[in-house]
Amino acid sequence: MIKKYMLIFALTLSATAVFAQDIAAERAAELTNEMAQILSLSEEDKAKVYEIQLNRFQAAMEIRTKYVDDADARKAALRKVYDKLHGKLKGTIGSDKMKAWGNYKRNY
Repeated sequence: MIKKYMLIFALTLSATAVFAQDIAAERAAELTNEMAQILSLSEEDKAKVYEIQLNRFQAAMEIRTKYVDDADARKAALRKVYDKLHGKLKGTIGSDKMKAWGNYKRNY
């Protein structure tokens, strides 16, 4: 009986992790496709941007899970992720395209 509950718990836990990864991948793909369309990214740049965005969404989900009860720590950790995101994207697609992306997001 205990083995049965342990198995159910393990399957539930793994299903949650897989679902979270699917959400991160979907959000990263949507954002990457939008950036590629607006900024006319090459396929190589698009692949790099996707990886950066995927890592960002996965890190953000981990932080939100870890700091569920501590809003200040969660905000500080998420701020670090977003600051790194900007630097990585700027290094990948260049400052001109990052400015164009910023202008698009402000006007969107």
